Amino acid sequence: MTYEITLLSADIRDPMDGEFRLGLVYEGDQKAELEYRWDATHFTAVFHGHAPSLPVPAHPTVLIQKPIAAMLALKTKDDALPTDVFMEHCITIDLNT
Repeated sequence: MTYEITLLSADIRDPMDGEFRLGLVYEGDQKAELEYRWDATHFTAVFHGHAPSLPVPAHPTVLIQKPIAAMLALKTKDDALPTDVFMEHCITIDLNT
């Protein structure tokens, strides 16, 4: 089962200071939100939603990790930021793999 990942907001000030929010979309409806924040000493990822009641249930740690992996897999050397991949790609995650 597949979710689309949408970029809701991003403020990446430098590689060691930033934040962004992603939407977890299933069949056109946003079902949850993923929030990532980091600085030189901390990284925080928060899942906003109820993972067991999602159309495709998964552990929140999987739902936090898979979008990052999908973004990094599509990132090229020309992309200044990981979030740049949203300008040229539809990002999806498959929970069956």
